[in-house]
Amino acid sequence: MGFLLDTQATRSALMSVDTTLAANIDATQDYIPVASTANFSTSVVAEVESTNEVVSFSDISSNRLLYSQDFDNAWWSKGRSSISANAGIAPDGTTTADKLIVNSGAQIYSICSVVNDVIVSTDNTLSCYAKPDGFNYLNLVQFTVTGGSTQGVQFNISTGVITDTQSATGTITDAGNGWYRCSMVPDTRESTQASIQVNDGAAPGTWFFTPVTGDGSKGILIWGAQLEATALTTYLPTTSAALVGLTGVTRGANGTTAASATSGDAIQQLPYALLNADMPVRLTGLSVSSDGTGAGRLTLCDNNGDTLCDVDIPDTKIFDLDLGGGIVFPNGIFISNSDNITAYTLFTDEYSGTQ
Repeated sequence: MGFLLDTQATRSALMSVDTTLAANIDATQDYIPVASTANFSTSVVAEVESTNEVVSFSDISSNRLLYSQDFDNAWWSKGRSSISANAGIAPDGTTTADKLIVNSGAQIYSICSVVNDVIVSTDNTLSCYAKPDGFNYLNLVQFTVTGGSTQGVQFNISTGVITDTQSATGTITDAGNGWYRCSMVPDTRESTQASIQVNDGAAPGTWFFTPVTGDGSKGILIWGAQLEATALTTYLPTTSAALVGLTGVTRGANGTTAASATSGDAIQQLPYALLNADMPVRLTGLSVSSDGTGAGRLTLCDNNGDTLCDVDIPDTKIFDLDLGGGIVFPNGIFISNSDNITAYTLFTDEYSGTQ
């Protein structure tokens, strides 16, 4: 092939982002835990290698809290309160919301807390979904032991407003069906404990504790606690281990089939064939080589994840294609699938003329 072109984009180890699943996944969940999210980008699809499923995702998340939906687990300490497990319908439609119930009588506070050294100096955002069930107020609090201070935000989860803060900022977002997602970012990050408090809206006192009088049955529904080092991201559920992962996932992208996969299976993202920007590119030719393990397929997509074309390669063959004047793709060229391909080269020109 006699290509006389400005730019080439060739697959190499430096161009792909490779990691493995950190937990089993089923065919319906909208999150994918992975061993590492380093260098992943939300602008390009990824592929689960064992099932050939292509996925897109809107966010990259982390969660250092364990048992993020199971507040009855002993990992969560309960103070002047109890937990009724699976007491309500959660924001995702499952019956997995727990109820944080205030003990009977006057309490100086009623909390569900984490004291397991999960908070470190780089952690930033604490969040939780909450819904009234007898009481209308939630506090999110982080304690700074070395400085002797407390940082917290009080939320009215009936009206969706922040009612008080102390050395922290907060957000509250309507999550539908009476639920709100509440988050707080402390002014000082060096904290060693986080807590979720239920109360009746009284002014917080020392340590941002808020007194409340309970009857042993009233409380609030809570679900989906998260602690992350970044600004608030899409919720990532955990059980017995902290996780990082791809969230807001669309399964079976580019016409593939959503499927279950096993912890340790490879997942790969090929961030770009030429550019990781949404700009026109002219494809003038390509060369693809089978890896000798079976018929191969190279799938090109645009920056929106829409399939541009599929190239099928017989086993052990090399395929060369000269497109002459080339084909202009307005939203760039990316690789969404490379089954049984050992190498490829895309021959491209940057394009800025009339399409």
